[in-house]
Amino acid sequence: MYKESIVNFKNKYLSPKLPLRKHRTEAPVDSHGMILYVEGVNKSFDGFKAINDLNLYIEEGELRCIIGPNGAGKSTMMDIITGKTRPDSGTAWFGQTCNLLEMDEPAIAKAGIGRKFQKPTVFENLSVDENLELAMKAPKTVLTTLFGNINSEQSDMRDHVLELTNLKDLRNRPGRVLSHGQKQWLEIAMLLMQKPKLLLVDEPVTGMTRQEMEKTGELLVSLSGSHSVIVVEHDMDFVRYCRDLAGNMCRRVFCKNCIQNAFGDLVADLVGVTCCNGFRGKIGFHCVFALLL
Repeated sequence: MYKESIVNFKNKYLSPKLPLRKHRTEAPVDSHGMILYVEGVNKSFDGFKAINDLNLYIEEGELRCIIGPNGAGKSTMMDIITGKTRPDSGTAWFGQTCNLLEMDEPAIAKAGIGRKFQKPTVFENLSVDENLELAMKAPKTVLTTLFGNINSEQSDMRDHVLELTNLKDLRNRPGRVLSHGQKQWLEIAMLLMQKPKLLLVDEPVTGMTRQEMEKTGELLVSLSGSHSVIVVEHDMDFVRYCRDLAGNMCRRVFCKNCIQNAFGDLVADLVGVTCCNGFRGKIGFHCVFALLL
């Protein structure tokens, strides 16, 4: 009975009603503003079922928070989207032209999917500015890397990203002196310099102070609309904060009663949604709190 209620909940609320075949072999028809299609994906590791028939659809400009316990398959899902791991079955399309299962990691990154891992990776001995210049979407050769100068358009973009990520006053500091939270922002800034269409952000607030966590939430919410953002997180305080920031701009939020019926009061209280009609009505981007079980 419990498993049946979970399946019914996932089928009814986690997957939009789209006219899509479960095992797609051709490019999807983008009539619903979707940028990412993941359908019927399964993945096992030595008999352990990490992903079980996953269907995930992300709209252009959407912020999607995915929550779940350790081992639920969140990181494996991101590995599949970025080409690090191949699924046992299923399909994954980025837009209408990119079959992700036929592309390697560099090709997927070049197509417009950027990923930030849980542990920030920056160039410790280079300044914030220099980190962004290296990450910039531009031809990379030995000569341009060592002696090339950025043009005015690239400089303006760098300044905008620095302002957006709260790093403008730290632009001349080396990466090694930044706090953990500032390094997280720098890695997000480096991703933005590559002009991605879809950002995958893995547990961005682990190890952050409360103030850093709030600034990170503000940053990710501000990116939605111009980018599609998938945030994998299990810090419910952060998820609630993002929900509160989105406020009435949320387009769809799970009804508390629906979650209670499927998972019980504990999960419903953790998610904290109170929409009485299942879905709230519309605007701009939307923030959906999905449960991977």
